[in-house]
Amino acid sequence: MPRYMVLWKANPAAWPSDAKGVLGVLEGAIGGGDQLLAGGGLKELGWFTDQEGYAIFDVGSKESVLGMVQAFFPYYSPDIREIVPWDAGKKAILDSAHQAASR
Repeated sequence: MPRYMVLWKANPAAWPSDAKGVLGVLEGAIGGGDQLLAGGGLKELGWFTDQEGYAIFDVGSKESVLGMVQAFFPYYSPDIREIVPWDAGKKAILDSAHQAASR
């Protein structure tokens, strides 16, 4: 099954300016993360700072990831990347290099 890493970052301009509003956004985002973890497609979720972090999804497509993370916008912006396993990636890279070298 494909695996995706989402690097996410808060969009401060979209956040409320009052402490109660910020708390509401945080509670909603953390609750949403907990729900995605409980649902099974989201395998890992972590923080780099209080405003950015990462998520690892094991789902069938990038479109599935898009659907799961859209609820966090505009408060957070995602950067979604498909992860190519080491063995599959090294084979593809070496096969291509061998083909180019044989010309």
